[in-house]
Amino acid sequence: MQTARALPRSINPGFSLAALLDHFIPAEMQVHAESHRRARMFMLSHVFGPILGNAIPLYLVVAGICRDYRATVFFLSILAFWIYPFVLRATGRYQLLAFLSVQNLIFCALWACYSFGGVSSPFLPWILIFPLLAFLYLPPVGWVRNVLLIQIFGNVAFFLARCYDGTPLPAVELSDFQVIGMISMASVALYFAMMSLYFAKMFHEQREFTRELNSLVSTSDNLRNLTAAANQASTAKADFVAGMSHELRTPLNAIIGYSQLLLEEAEDEDDDDTVADLGHVHRAGSDLLRLIDDILAYSRIEAGKMPVNPAIGSVGARMPIWLRDLGDRVRGYTVEVLPSGALATEWSMDWTATGSAVRHLVTGIAVQHGAGALTIDCRTLEGGGLSFTFIDTAPNGRARAVPIIHEMFEHGDDASPTKYGGTGIEIALAYKLAQLLGGSIGTVHLADGRPATVLTLPELTSAAPALPFAA
Repeated sequence: MQTARALPRSINPGFSLAALLDHFIPAEMQVHAESHRRARMFMLSHVFGPILGNAIPLYLVVAGICRDYRATVFFLSILAFWIYPFVLRATGRYQLLAFLSVQNLIFCALWACYSFGGVSSPFLPWILIFPLLAFLYLPPVGWVRNVLLIQIFGNVAFFLARCYDGTPLPAVELSDFQVIGMISMASVALYFAMMSLYFAKMFHEQREFTRELNSLVSTSDNLRNLTAAANQASTAKADFVAGMSHELRTPLNAIIGYSQLLLEEAEDEDDDDTVADLGHVHRAGSDLLRLIDDILAYSRIEAGKMPVNPAIGSVGARMPIWLRDLGDRVRGYTVEVLPSGALATEWSMDWTATGSAVRHLVTGIAVQHGAGALTIDCRTLEGGGLSFTFIDTAPNGRARAVPIIHEMFEHGDDASPTKYGGTGIEIALAYKLAQLLGGSIGTVHLADGRPATVLTLPELTSAAPALPFAA
């Protein structure tokens, strides 16, 4: 299991100490919980251990018990532990430094024992620290365990052999070491207590962190399940609506067809009242069919069931048909297409979807304001593709920005569609069509500061040959 580099403050009361220790620990060790714990114990013993340990040689010197090379080596070997954190930060070689630190500790303790009494030395209990710290620094498994055991027992065996090989040990008066023995045992006990307390604190922090992590994992699972259920429901809704094409269009086409027949008969009979009434029915049916077509197209895109069929063609040949199909949906608007070389250039596009995006964007702009002028400027994109720039101008000649609606019925104001006869989803559908074709719709400001709406569409590949069009 992995954990973050530092535990949260809420469950880390020793944050300042932890930050100090982590300052020397390599980043790659901090992302693994077990390695991070061992490295912190290593740092803790090397930061505070020399403070406790050097009390012994300092006492020997101050009390006048020993002021020769033995106390100097003893003092320096303990002081050397302060070097390891800086070397660890500089090199990141934790495992090698851990082995060297254990050897340094063994030398320090056995030197004190050899110099001050041999096997009768008051420092002999320090040998108990060897396996404790060795297996706190490094995992007690595999070859690491075997090397540590050989290292510990090999040094102790060498010490014992040196004590009993007949060579005289340095002369000492053991009666002078009664107090120092008590200080030594107190230092060892304090050191064990300090390490135990810190280990207990780390264990508590790890347990709290694990509890919070499990809670977050449970919450994440719940959110994932809810999201999957919502996506499934959304897909089912889109599939249902997309599959309603035939069921919705058939009766509406019948209403429109019969109203058209009755309208023609009424016109032949010069029945003006009936013509007006049937005209309302016919227009209402046509508007409803157009609304249903828009909703079905939107749902098919969301359901991933709208195919893309590229073909070779040009905008100039299709733009008049696109604008003519708008009919009375842009009443009160004048639409002008600026001349451009891009109109005559042939591209590989899905011209049906492109024309639908342009028509719905024009209709959406028109129904938002009801009156004005719309200028369309078609340009070639670098790398292939087209951009359509729509500049909406109010009757007073001022350019107007057009809000880009990304989702169907995203806005809450129904006044414009109701007043001007739009469905209210034109721009949202144009946005979906642009996404389907790999393009986008956005608002920009021209060089003169006027706001404009830009539809960009990349060129598609695998195009079919040019065919007669009705897009």
